[in-house]
Amino acid sequence: MLSPPDEKERIVLLESGLQQRTGHHAHFAGGLVQRLAGSERSLVILASRDIDPSLAVDLGDPVRTFTRGWWEPAAIGDDFDRAWKDFRAGARRYAADLDLAGIEPRSTDLFWMPTACAREAAGLAEWLARHQARARVALGFQQVMHPVEPGNVEGLIHRLAARSLLDSVGAEHVFAYASNDRLARRLAKAMSLGIYLAPQPLFYNLSATAPFPGALPPGDGPLVACVGVPRPDKAALALPAIVRGALDLRPDLRFVIQLNGARVDPLLAALREFPQVSLVEGWLDDGAFLALIRAADMLLLPYRRLRYAERTSGPFTLAAAIGRPAVVPSGTWMADRIARKQAAGIAYKRDAAIFDALAAAVDRLSLLQAQAVKLAPRWRDWDGEELLRLILRWSNGGGISGVRRIDPGSGSALSRAG
Repeated sequence: MLSPPDEKERIVLLESGLQQRTGHHAHFAGGLVQRLAGSERSLVILASRDIDPSLAVDLGDPVRTFTRGWWEPAAIGDDFDRAWKDFRAGARRYAADLDLAGIEPRSTDLFWMPTACAREAAGLAEWLARHQARARVALGFQQVMHPVEPGNVEGLIHRLAARSLLDSVGAEHVFAYASNDRLARRLAKAMSLGIYLAPQPLFYNLSATAPFPGALPPGDGPLVACVGVPRPDKAALALPAIVRGALDLRPDLRFVIQLNGARVDPLLAALREFPQVSLVEGWLDDGAFLALIRAADMLLLPYRRLRYAERTSGPFTLAAAIGRPAVVPSGTWMADRIARKQAAGIAYKRDAAIFDALAAAVDRLSLLQAQAVKLAPRWRDWDGEELLRLILRWSNGGGISGVRRIDPGSGSALSRAG
């Protein structure tokens, strides 16, 4: 068993999605390793069994635990029973994986699931109940895979997961939070649980330096960055059509587009014929990703409204931290940040209006950039470091007054935690 009782208190990071060197799972785990080195608590990371060996070395050899990532199906079914089967099988599998991890839970532990989902929360509850360990549990919700509505299965499984966890460790030992208020409202009702509004799990290491990953398009026209690896499930309009249409209207525009090198859309690859377009293939480390955003004058994020209404965007977040404006669809989390004057940019109401929005952003570029730079310092204060301080304060029994919480019956009203 890991960590005998005479060792200091532990934070046990539960990251079933921690597999590869790139992406937010590795970013957050690496940030915690750095910030908790030499602290009063030790850090134990439970990661995917398929974690990249070089990443494992950098993270101090995490425990290879989970057989499935939180997004991977755990059961097969049809439209009627797929979600229910996945929840039950996934929870059992998660608990079984924890059984084999070689860790004995203690009441002084903090189990932190920064990318929480219902089946993993239920599996953790089952495992803790078997060990009769009333540990503290922090659940961070960044998104839900399917709509959580009254009367549907997704709503039910979130309610059951919360109930299992409360029965296992007690309400006072559960800290559930979300990174945006729309998601928090929906989850509070579904789970019948107060959901706190907390920072995103991102560490803004803006001192990281790296050369631009590739060659910039020639010229001095406004440079538009499309980053985060375009996928059909994320985009409302096909990016090749957007780029071609934009260049027809504004030939002075330049584009830099990040691609997934393993699955390059032939239509995207064909954009290489345009001298105004530079394609950057594959995942980028933090330094290269920041270099790409820094090189741009603005970001273009043509995402699906429904997908991003209750979901945050890593590229938008980093752009806001650096001080770059963005063009985004209305009705999304990103548009809400712009409307609240927390970040700078333009939101377009109809997908077809994306070209007008790009043109307007170019015409107002100097003003938008000045706004973005002015807002960036305040944005950077609401980051992974603040999240870590908040979680540790709660775990140590300290007060969390001033942190906003949405309660199940509060509707759109925001409560203050006492």
